[in-house]
Amino acid sequence: MMENVTRVFLIDDSAIVRQQISQMIMNSEKNIIVVGTAMNGRIALEKMILPRNKADVVIIDVVMPEMDGIETINHIMDRFPTPVIVISALKKKKEIDVALSELGVAAFESGTVEFVRKPDPWIPNDKERFKNELILKIENLAKIDFLKIFSIFNIESLVKEEAIAKPLIKEPSQVILNRHRAKIIVIGASTGGPRAISMIFSMLPNNFPPILVIQHMPIGMVKPWVTRLKKMYSNLMIEVANNGVLLRPNHIYIAPSGKHCLVNHNKRIKLESGEKVNFVIPSADVTFKSVAEVFGKDSLGIILTGMGQDGCRGARIIKDSGGKIIAEDESTSIIPSMPKAVIEGELADRISPLHKIPTSIRGLGWI
Repeated sequence: MMENVTRVFLIDDSAIVRQQISQMIMNSEKNIIVVGTAMNGRIALEKMILPRNKADVVIIDVVMPEMDGIETINHIMDRFPTPVIVISALKKKKEIDVALSELGVAAFESGTVEFVRKPDPWIPNDKERFKNELILKIENLAKIDFLKIFSIFNIESLVKEEAIAKPLIKEPSQVILNRHRAKIIVIGASTGGPRAISMIFSMLPNNFPPILVIQHMPIGMVKPWVTRLKKMYSNLMIEVANNGVLLRPNHIYIAPSGKHCLVNHNKRIKLESGEKVNFVIPSADVTFKSVAEVFGKDSLGIILTGMGQDGCRGARIIKDSGGKIIAEDESTSIIPSMPKAVIEGELADRISPLHKIPTSIRGLGWI
């Protein structure tokens, strides 16, 4: 019997899809097994109560009869919290985008829900892309510790701790603005990033340099997330990054999905279509590189929780240009792969738990 087996429960209304995905997992030569399947959420919840169907990761379609994926995920998180991979052919219905947006604002923030687009039969080798993404995300999500998540995001106690550490700023605000004018902060994150980023925003002072955020999210997710952030932090100027926008102090720009986000030499945002880098678009590597070319030593890169190594090469370019790098400590990372790559590459000027990153930013002189 295999050790450290990852147990998967699969929910999809298509018997063919259930069979194909089960076969993919079985043929992956990984320690992953499918412990149960169901054609809709209602049946799945009945089966998942049984000990033999206890899963480390749930794979679920969005559109299903009787009980759809969104409602099922909410029940799963309430009754037996389990990491979830949402699968869907987004091109089929616009309603799926809306459904994912409604789900994602809460679920994607937690870092316990990932998304993989179903293979497109018209795209060569797309089944292989789907299989590789699915297996990788199963392996990463299976490592999630829910108790760790709940302890990390006890926001009230962490904000209080950070407030105690925060030094008093005695400079006039205009002096602070002048100090920030030639600087920039750029953040890269993936799984678990939305909630981590939100926490950092909750601890920002009144004056800070432009902040550019690269968060890996499905198309259709960024706008509702930004809307949520603006409601939560009405004192902050938060917006989706648009082409040609001039970077300004005290403003936060969130990169849209589906395009790389760069900064040109006029310090304006430039959105570009192109190939995925590190399997993602936008890529933190692409953004970090452009920021280093424009701001040089006045660049501060922050790498937060996430799977993969996006941001590592960009962090090296920022370091080579004289800029600084902060990496989130493994103790608070939902998935530590991204910051770990930076740390192992000896690129981090500071390695900080999430709630102490604002203190590290101040220590490096950016706020």
